[in-house]
Amino acid sequence: MGQRVRLGGWVHRSRDLGGIVFIDLRDRDGLVQVAFGPSWTAADVVAAAQQLGTETVILVEGEVVARPEAMRNAELASGDVEVHAATLRVVGPAATPAIPVARGKGEELAAEELRLKYRHLDLRRPELQANLILRHRLLQRARRTLSELDFLEIETPILTKPTPEGARDYLVPSRVHPGECFALPQSPQIYKQLLMVSGFDRYFQIARCFRDEDLRFDRQPEFSQIDIEASFVTQEDVLGFVEAVLVALWDEAGHTIPRQFPRVTWREAMERYGTDKPDLRFGFPIADWTTQVQPLAVPFFQSATNGSRVRGIAVRGGGTLSRKDVDQLAEAAKTMGASGLAWVKRQGEQLSGSVGKHFTAEALGKIGVGDGDVALMTVGPDRVTSPALDRVRREVIRRLAPQPTMAHAFCWVVDFPLFELHLAAS
Repeated sequence: MGQRVRLGGWVHRSRDLGGIVFIDLRDRDGLVQVAFGPSWTAADVVAAAQQLGTETVILVEGEVVARPEAMRNAELASGDVEVHAATLRVVGPAATPAIPVARGKGEELAAEELRLKYRHLDLRRPELQANLILRHRLLQRARRTLSELDFLEIETPILTKPTPEGARDYLVPSRVHPGECFALPQSPQIYKQLLMVSGFDRYFQIARCFRDEDLRFDRQPEFSQIDIEASFVTQEDVLGFVEAVLVALWDEAGHTIPRQFPRVTWREAMERYGTDKPDLRFGFPIADWTTQVQPLAVPFFQSATNGSRVRGIAVRGGGTLSRKDVDQLAEAAKTMGASGLAWVKRQGEQLSGSVGKHFTAEALGKIGVGDGDVALMTVGPDRVTSPALDRVRREVIRRLAPQPTMAHAFCWVVDFPLFELHLAAS
């Protein structure tokens, strides 16, 4: 307290309380309250403070004092103090912003198109600034972690020779070689392999990559990646390097994830989850029920021969799913190629559902379906039932919103098949 400070930033909000003007001054570190009052500020400075508009850039000098107990703000890091301003300098007056930077509780953001048009204003929002600051911290933590693992950060060229990869190249015409073009790199692949040959056995780079392809939620025309290459290593070495970086990054963001990540074979992932990128935060594994349902003589399952199987999901608490929910789950399965979705709901000893009359409580118990649960089943070859039940499982999780067993569940899916069998249509 009592320290004299000089602060610069943007006017986030202002309040004129009958001669005392309060300004919330914002910079990248957050907000601080600046007060202009007749007891400590000249009258002309108070008058100037009364005219300040939102987003005006100012410089102030004043004394740090404790706020009165009733005026402290626990939501701000500086909420216990304020600055009694003695001087004010307007560095850049501002017109009414095209989009609001300061939003009250419940106020919606401006339309995305408008925010992108006025990106310099949108980037002033504290939440976006916090995202970019976190990104900086994550990149520095990644650099530090890889450096501790004896990796060298080496920059590779951006203007390069076109190389065939998974997307089209962005081309840059050459001024000194008319008719010739450079390409922007889709990845530093060639250069990092040259580095390995040259004896730099551990390399990394925060690499900017460019790929001329259609914009999708998981595709960007330009992006940054943490790119690594290492020599004289095994699969476990590579997995360990990546685990170390991911654990460090999540720690930097305030989350704890355990090492070592579980290893799941591709075959196990497809068998239990129907996908090679399973969400392990929830239960609801897929099971093979072919043997259990064969004695029940359910017409829907009669095609479970010649490589076809009856597979399903025992949904704990699925009794809360409505008939409409189940019908929509069946439609989701059909979009993935399944012939349909059979289901049985158990409420005590009472069974209902599309194939409920063929089951008994005892038969459901054998496949892990208890009171208040529902069994969702389909039949066919794995290439059909796996994607269909994966889609059903994800929809069940979305609808029931169960509590995850952990916030983040990493795993390695290993032992992918080299080839995939495709049967020609007869």
